[in-house]
Amino acid sequence: MKTNRLKIIIFLFFCILTGCDLFRYHPYENVDNIATQLTEKNVSVIEKNGRGLDTIRFAFISDTQRNYDDTRKAVDYLNSCTELDFVLHGGDLTDFGLTEEFRWMTKELCRLKHPWLTVIGNHDFLGTGEHQYRTIYGPYNYSLNVGHLHLVCLNTNSREQEYSIPVPDFHFLEDDIKEVQEINAEHPDSITHTVLMMHSCPGDEQFNNNVAIPFMVYVRQYPGLEKEASVFTEADIESWDISEEDKKAIVGTFRYGFVINGHKHHHDLIQALNYNCLFYGIPHIGEREIFYFTITPDGFTYEVKYF
Repeated sequence: MKTNRLKIIIFLFFCILTGCDLFRYHPYENVDNIATQLTEKNVSVIEKNGRGLDTIRFAFISDTQRNYDDTRKAVDYLNSCTELDFVLHGGDLTDFGLTEEFRWMTKELCRLKHPWLTVIGNHDFLGTGEHQYRTIYGPYNYSLNVGHLHLVCLNTNSREQEYSIPVPDFHFLEDDIKEVQEINAEHPDSITHTVLMMHSCPGDEQFNNNVAIPFMVYVRQYPGLEKEASVFTEADIESWDISEEDKKAIVGTFRYGFVINGHKHHHDLIQALNYNCLFYGIPHIGEREIFYFTITPDGFTYEVKYF
């Protein structure tokens, strides 16, 4: 009997030594073999490929949390879109901020044949997700230039950070706007369009709505979003293959800039605070919808792709 017990103990000890990957001390622990600093790497590729582009095409998805099969199908579909310049993800890659969730979702998104970028979602902050996101992706706030388009990616999840730090980061916005203005002062009209990507938008429970008005004051200093910027008329969008409800929401909004956001899990077009800036909200990936935007010198168009 003692011999059998000893054999069992030795066998279990051997399993622990040779099969340590089967055990996790904590679900939020750091795990090796996850890609790091993906944002910086993809920004470099997008900016390099975007030099001199007049027409820019990108797809927007969001809230892929726990929807691995749907995300896989979305990646397969996006890989079949040969004319895409890049893909944007509006946050909530994970549901609980678990290391394995980041691993699984990052692995899936890294199958994309196009460069891609993301912003952090409120669910990505849970657990040690804040650290995981910074390690795998990079900064919460960043921007880049793609041809004549300025793309701004922002953290707008105030509630998950318990309003302990300034979110949105007005210092970042102020410096970014100044940099764009300096570029246009040296090379007039080199940046004419602006797109902002965020997870939560003004009016959401995650957004710090106490600063919604000053936030929009900053937003409207970007090229294409200024008070005097051109807006869409009914004739401009008459031929767009979108619903009549969406057309009504777009008329009178800026034609050279807009905001895209996730979080709400449904299709949503709003003018935050009744400004002329349109916010495009997209469903979670489980709805099998992808927003496909085409930016041209004359403005932009978009369509909803189903997969």
